[in-house]
Amino acid sequence: MTGHRRNKRSWVGSALILAGLLCLPTARSTAQSDSSDAKRTPVYVSDFELASVGGTQPAPKTANEAAPPPDQTNQSTNLIFSDADPAPVQARRLVDAFGAILAESLRKSGYTVTRQGGSVPQSGLLLRGVFAEPDQENRIRRAILGTAAPGPSYTLYVGAFNLGHQDQPLYLPAVVQSPDARYGPVITLNAYIPMVKFDVPKNPTEEDVRKICGQIVSQLTALLTQNPNAVSR
Repeated sequence: MTGHRRNKRSWVGSALILAGLLCLPTARSTAQSDSSDAKRTPVYVSDFELASVGGTQPAPKTANEAAPPPDQTNQSTNLIFSDADPAPVQARRLVDAFGAILAESLRKSGYTVTRQGGSVPQSGLLLRGVFAEPDQENRIRRAILGTAAPGPSYTLYVGAFNLGHQDQPLYLPAVVQSPDARYGPVITLNAYIPMVKFDVPKNPTEEDVRKICGQIVSQLTALLTQNPNAVSR
């Protein structure tokens, strides 16, 4: 089952150097102290971007809005959504599952976290993400849930933004576009922010989402531990 495929992850841009730093030997007490200091950074989680057939990006939820009730037909396999759900409902459930589980994973790891649904604060760190797919020419495109795109999985790109700096994009539309009903626009990712990517099955289980969210938290802790002054507080 594609849900159990190993997720691939890799830093892009300047963040690539951080992976090598993780291999450096350090005293356990020092590492624990550094990790604890890193987790003082307030973290804000924005809904990851995912368009769908029959609708655009799902409307963002407020911090106090409850997650949608689980679909009874999915309880045996813990799928995030049912194939019978309309595409906008599937997209909303997938986006909300990542937002809720990532926030939960961050809190369990010791972070102060808020799901960002309004104005962006002036300090701390913001996690933003976009679901994408490669087309037949291997160009990165925004994903559209519910189309006939042939790939078995999406690529989720998650970027970490220092809110103390000038606002930066997660991606920009590519200069050259090639309209295709199976995909969104061709995009160019921002190579100047720490970013990590994951393969996400097109109909993931809760276990898939929790695994990816756990990896996001681990990568974030590594980033902040190795760069303690990189984020304003």
